[in-house]
Amino acid sequence: MNAAQADERFDTLAAQVHEWVESAVALDEGHFPNELLSDLRDLMDELKAFLEDDEGQNYKRKDVTELFVTPEMAEVVERFPKVRRVVENTWGAALMDQIEEEGSGLTFDEEDEDE
Repeated sequence: MNAAQADERFDTLAAQVHEWVESAVALDEGHFPNELLSDLRDLMDELKAFLEDDEGQNYKRKDVTELFVTPEMAEVVERFPKVRRVVENTWGAALMDQIEEEGSGLTFDEEDEDE
């Protein structure tokens, strides 16, 4: 895969991760839909396939896993243990540590949003 193709595919996958996280954040506490969990598994499989196809020429594992290291994803994995398990089983405990670190110390306080 040449660099331009890799960049285009990575950008598409990154947008899909972002959309998935936005959808997950919008959910109310409680039950996490199986369809959304299945979408996450599929997306992670696509990301792994991307890394295999790229063969480390343009992107490394870290480039892909960093897509998940956001305050929003930290909120999702905190609220939904099923998501935590899928992420940890797919990418490992080190990624979960990074996600939790990204979300630590952040408060989602309504007063802060009003300012």
